[in-house]
Amino acid sequence: MLLSQLTYFEALARERHFGRAAASCFVTTSTLSEAIRKLEKEVGSPLVNRSHSAFQGLTHEGELVLTYAQRITADQRHLEEDLAAVRGELSATVRVGVIPAGTGWAARLLDRIAEAHPRVRFDLRAGLRSEEIVEGLRAHELDAGIIHTTPEGVRGQRVTTVGSVRFTVVGVPALFRERFGSVPASLSGAELSTSAVALLSPGMLAREEFNRAMSEFDVQVTPVLDSDAVAALLSSAEEGRWFAVVPEWAPLSDRLCAVPLEDPEVRLSIAVSRLDTRPVTSVARAVDAAAAEVAAEVAAEVAAEMAAGGASS
Repeated sequence: MLLSQLTYFEALARERHFGRAAASCFVTTSTLSEAIRKLEKEVGSPLVNRSHSAFQGLTHEGELVLTYAQRITADQRHLEEDLAAVRGELSATVRVGVIPAGTGWAARLLDRIAEAHPRVRFDLRAGLRSEEIVEGLRAHELDAGIIHTTPEGVRGQRVTTVGSVRFTVVGVPALFRERFGSVPASLSGAELSTSAVALLSPGMLAREEFNRAMSEFDVQVTPVLDSDAVAALLSSAEEGRWFAVVPEWAPLSDRLCAVPLEDPEVRLSIAVSRLDTRPVTSVARAVDAAAAEVAAEVAAEVAAEMAAGGASS
């Protein structure tokens, strides 16, 4: 069994197309196909479902081999990176997945890594959901992620909290005036529960945290619309028929206004996450050090703001 065979097989599982997989590996389609057939012969089982030589998914055995292939190719990459670090300087491409709310945090993280390791390059994949990033880390497709997290963290991953984001209620001003007489300074969960509301989809971490916060206040909010995209919630709110609950970072059009949600306040932590593996790789150590630095900076900024607020009062 050759490492190249596992690399080609991993590429095929990712691209789900023989031609695209071959192109991503810079080989011909026939070379990739032959390598995978040799791999199937060595393991004694078909790994790929084919129809007229077209990719039709992995077999059960193929899914099992893929798990090991991802781990083996990741170990090879980490070994090369660690050897480069031992020789004097870390040289790697760090792949980072980022949720929409995390772009500013990602910029700070990457800046700290680049400052400590000038030869490091970055592959930033923005606009992902926390769940997609966690899955990408587990599949060794990402080295780090900026995600939403809960106090319990994420099983099998090292999580460093660097900040938080709260959720607000957005809608057209006319709807606020129709429902509450004016655009209020804030809204409570009880007030929201009697209104038509659009929320992020069930199963998403933000929705789970919203439901948990409302439950603690004995409030139940039944949405008229669920969506897994903040942009879709904002578009629906612009029509003026219902409100939407979105993170405060969400860019609003001139047609919308935002009102803080209080009693309860719904807030999600922003964290840097990576696989909790042993041994700890050079890239992982660089990510951990940068995350700790950003977290300390943010804590100092928050303390300074609180001190300034106390002094002014």
